[in-house]
Amino acid sequence: MAEKPYRVTDDNTGLGFWYRFRWRLAYIASSIYGSADRQASLDPKRELRKERAARLIAAYQEQGREPSQVLLRAAREG
Repeated sequence: MAEKPYRVTDDNTGLGFWYRFRWRLAYIASSIYGSADRQASLDPKRELRKERAARLIAAYQEQGREPSQVLLRAAREG
């Protein structure tokens, strides 16, 4: 059976309930109200994913665990 691809939105390691709640609201709002003709480098959803990936990496390191290569790539690329 094929393994599911890693998604930053599915990993909650070290993230509090209210952070996840506010993050989800901002992500949904950027989907609805975000500009359709923005450059890829200015995509607000990509920036939100990069910020969340950076917080996940910090949480993994705080717990003494090594973050996956996919997570590290997500923090760089979004």
